[in-house]
Amino acid sequence: MRVTLEEVAARAGVSLATVSRVIGRRGTVAATTRTAVLEAMDALGYTRSTLLPDAPRRLVAVGAPGNPEYWQTQVCTRVATALQDRGLLITRPPVETESAPLDLAIAAGAVALVTPTLTSLETTIPCIRVDEQSAGGGENASGDIIAARLDLGGGMTTAFEHLRAIGHRRIGLICNDTGELAAQLIKRFLAEHPARSFGLPLEDWIAPVPKSFSGGSRAVLELKDATCTAVIVQSALQLHGALHGLRNRHLQVPRDMSLVGFGDSPTMKFTGPPATVLGIDVDGLSTALIDATLSTLKLTDAPLPSVPPVFRPRLLARGSTAAARQ
Repeated sequence: MRVTLEEVAARAGVSLATVSRVIGRRGTVAATTRTAVLEAMDALGYTRSTLLPDAPRRLVAVGAPGNPEYWQTQVCTRVATALQDRGLLITRPPVETESAPLDLAIAAGAVALVTPTLTSLETTIPCIRVDEQSAGGGENASGDIIAARLDLGGGMTTAFEHLRAIGHRRIGLICNDTGELAAQLIKRFLAEHPARSFGLPLEDWIAPVPKSFSGGSRAVLELKDATCTAVIVQSALQLHGALHGLRNRHLQVPRDMSLVGFGDSPTMKFTGPPATVLGIDVDGLSTALIDATLSTLKLTDAPLPSVPPVFRPRLLARGSTAAARQ
């Protein structure tokens, strides 16, 4: 039976935040408190590797979630390359809540997991990851090491501001039908929508569909029928599908529908027309994850920042958005 951090905190008589600091070696923790937490972990059989061995080469798992976004694969590639350059051994398992490849990597001796996923995986080794900015208000109950925060709310606000400035009010959302990123996008969509105070059916303007070409093609037509004049799209596959679906109905982008993609990729510049997107700072996120990993493994003297850096998606305006038709 898996031991939880809540059980460790209760046995040691400390808060979840204190247990998280001990596991992640962040901030100042009194020696007696640290000893109490470690003794509680030992007594309960909690197997997370908090005292990493001083081996000359260590195995680190660098993984993206299953069916990742383009920016997540790019972050993983940059992180893996940088850590290899520092002499670490790297394995690249896909990571999910239940992930056999990740379990195999841990069994093989992986001492840390580095991932751009927004979801806590409750691993038995330190998990160094990205979180959503709005999740920073409470204690980090997962005990994960948060290297950076992604300001999805700020990105959604940027998209809304752009679309409002060119006359759109009936703005929809196409997102994945599963996953933490989709859940956060829906939450921010409802909280930031410019028409949220007008009693309009915002839930009807959300289309959760599989992360696929056909999902995007179907969803954009549903939102067009719901009288949306602009749509924010989570994945590149869905955006390509949306363009195809509109063309099949003899509609034009951006004349009949404006589209904003979430996350940039090389293909976004060559869609018909070139897609307006919310670009993710891949280099910034990669650097934050690399620095946090080196600090966690004690391969650098630089401590983890007490407040993780925040990265807000920036708008790259191209040809898929234009003024709303009157």
